[in-house]
Amino acid sequence: MEDVRYRLDDLRRFASTLLACAGLAPVRASALATHLLWYEAAGLPEFGLASLAGWLERIEGRAVDPAAEGRVTGEMTGTAVFDGQNGVPPLVLARAAELAMEKARDAGLGLTRVHHLGSAGPVAAIAAELAVGPYVGAVLGHDGSWALALPAPEGLPALFDSSLTSPSNAILPDGSLAWATALVPEGGWLVGAIAVAALEPLGTFHERIGEWLHRQPESAAALLPAAWEARRRAAREHGVDVRPAVWEGLAPWIERAHVARPATFRSADANP
Repeated sequence: MEDVRYRLDDLRRFASTLLACAGLAPVRASALATHLLWYEAAGLPEFGLASLAGWLERIEGRAVDPAAEGRVTGEMTGTAVFDGQNGVPPLVLARAAELAMEKARDAGLGLTRVHHLGSAGPVAAIAAELAVGPYVGAVLGHDGSWALALPAPEGLPALFDSSLTSPSNAILPDGSLAWATALVPEGGWLVGAIAVAALEPLGTFHERIGEWLHRQPESAAALLPAAWEARRRAAREHGVDVRPAVWEGLAPWIERAHVARPATFRSADANP
């Protein structure tokens, strides 16, 4: 049976077009499409294009404000309070993470407390950006969800996101971050960045994290560096599969936007 795949760049352009038609500015539409395709490349398609129809409905129905970018309402050396203005959660949280990183560069620790922002689904992609710093990144939701990113020696961080599985299957013990939920505002989020260099040399930190990771079992809540990199490489080289149910859910939006589905190709034809 022919293995039909789609290139990530083609899917990104396609998703961006639909999101722009629903009311997002083109640059923001591209940013949200990139966020969703991050999960496709990570081997988590249920949080990628499969969630696009839901985002289109929330944006067009103004369950979220497509123009809201959020604003700082309070600020100190290492902390900030951020009004999400009921914007598109992944885009607002990305801004909050940038602010937390700025704070961490100056103070070693950056915390952004976000008000007035709804459900975002998994936020592993946002925590991952924090870990590039390299920072230890944490994104905590008002509904008890959380994501944690640890810079790792393999290059990519080690990621844990409670939204990827039930808490009982997560690597970190259930309730291990429960103390932090007291800091999360109702209907909001807490985004944190800890600068590794403020605590210890990066080399020794990587050594400890690497040793710890090698002892961890496989978990649906985790994206461990080696397996994650293999999935990303396969997605870049061979494209990704998109289930028929996803296209069925997007069919009304495709018709209304007068946009064509991306072209398919055989994965064997992809250039390694």
